[in-house]
Amino acid sequence: MNNQSLQTIERELTALKKSIWRWRLMTLALISTGVLVAATAVGPTVFDHIIVNRIDVIGSGNTPVASLGQTASGGRLDLYNHDGTNLLRLASTQSGGDVALWDANGTNIAGIWSDADGGSFSLWNAQGEERSQFSSGALTLSGKHASLHINNEHGHPVAVVASDPEGHGRFQIADAKGQVVSEMRLIPGFGGGILINAPNGNQMVALAATDQGGRLNILNKNGVPVFIASAKANQGGAMSINNERGIPVMMSLTTDSQDGLIELYDGNGKGVRRMRPLKGYVP
Repeated sequence: MNNQSLQTIERELTALKKSIWRWRLMTLALISTGVLVAATAVGPTVFDHIIVNRIDVIGSGNTPVASLGQTASGGRLDLYNHDGTNLLRLASTQSGGDVALWDANGTNIAGIWSDADGGSFSLWNAQGEERSQFSSGALTLSGKHASLHINNEHGHPVAVVASDPEGHGRFQIADAKGQVVSEMRLIPGFGGGILINAPNGNQMVALAATDQGGRLNILNKNGVPVFIASAKANQGGAMSINNERGIPVMMSLTTDSQDGLIELYDGNGKGVRRMRPLKGYVP
């Protein structure tokens, strides 16, 4: 066999190899196309069990919008906005579970978590200052306008615990329409007090504490004090009955000698007549 014959055989073998390779590629392409068509016809691929250390979901801005992973205490789920700010976190801790909320500026504004004593819940303002906390049966409210309202089925507040503009505490009870009928608070110039109102909101009774002792005022429908009872500086008591104009017409008090004294006045507070005990008289 000459060299020309050998070259011819080599060319035929090379052509055969290329034909076989093209056939394999065509067959593989047909099989792949068939698999894709079958998958499209059946639906998306479903995995019964996936094991990973972390899953991140990327948004249109190429920033994470969700992340599922693990920490030293267990699992953690984070949700982000499109700016990449963390807004919600669900996580396990050494004490149990933890839920945290942030606003769009990244400030922590709410949280609920478990601790050694049980569960805790806190709220913060936009500056990150804690304003309320509920933990182990105790509710704490903070801030200049902190208040707790209990509403009835009509949405009217029937009980309010709050702080006034000066920072003093107050407790109010209202009727079914939300009209305050009694209030416990600090009375300027005195001390702690209880105020009782009529259904129309007019104050009728005031009970207060002073440096000298207690004081009771009863007012008429026009807001005029008509009965006043109080403790005196001599540690005795005093009582005043007034007319509709608020002018005393009868006073009963303890004197400095710790005796009793009754004084009667006319409608203008004049013409006093005094009644004193008879010294040494024994009936």
